[in-house]
Amino acid sequence: MTNPEKILENEITVFKDKVRIDVQTSTPGITFSESWTKKEVMTFKGQQFYVLAKDDLIASKKAAGRNIDLEDVRMLGA
Repeated sequence: MTNPEKILENEITVFKDKVRIDVQTSTPGITFSESWTKKEVMTFKGQQFYVLAKDDLIASKKAAGRNIDLEDVRMLGA
């Protein structure tokens, strides 16, 4: 278990319980306020959660610029 303060100590926190979830407190290439207005709602086993819109995911991966992120951009069709 964790708390908000511990999550904010890192830029990325990874939870690997039954489903891997990456929690990012800072994301290059996008701003929270703008991305929040375009968020998408998904459901997994009856639980709703928010995810980045595809265009914001692509923008953040391009801004990160790592080979793995650029490969993700290619696979996302951008």
